Amino acid sequence: MKYNFCCPKCQNTEIAIVEGGAFKGNIYNTLSYGLTTIYLTRYVCTNCGFTENYIDDPKSLQKIKEKFIKPEDGSSEFV
Repeated sequence: MKYNFCCPKCQNTEIAIVEGGAFKGNIYNTLSYGLTTIYLTRYVCTNCGFTENYIDDPKSLQKIKEKFIKPEDGSSEFV
């Protein structure tokens, strides 16, 4: 939906874009862990309600990689 503005469920082409962010009026489109908050952009089909969420900020994607991708050697930060 982000790239073709077409719903994969019903093929509707009227897609609403709801940007997340404290200064954008929508603080609920977030992914939070610890003191980190990442804002999501939500794409919503105005016909069937199907929704997709995207993280548009490359720095936020890097934070997610650092937090949630486990090292290939199997080590963990937990003891």
